[in-house]
Amino acid sequence: MTRRLRALMLMMAILCAASEALAVTTSISEVKSKHESRLLSLPGVLSVGIGRASDGRTVIIIGVEDKASVESLELPKQLEGYPVRVDIIGPVRAQ
Repeated sequence: MTRRLRALMLMMAILCAASEALAVTTSISEVKSKHESRLLSLPGVLSVGIGRASDGRTVIIIGVEDKASVESLELPKQLEGYPVRVDIIGPVRAQ
């Protein structure tokens, strides 16, 4: 094979691999939606949302009723590669 043909084949392989990687990347919104109902079914979990960490990264936020809820549950530290933050938001009551 000529040097140019090998270089062309290598470039095509790299482009194909890159496009496959992009195709399987899931957005944080999709990950949140995928896990939301399961998380909300856990006792003490009141909300699931998307926000920012203090360092500016986008995170999935799980809102729980109290510290006891955090301690009794084994909540994930990340979901599909996205970081998770747990916030104690207190009881939610209709007004």
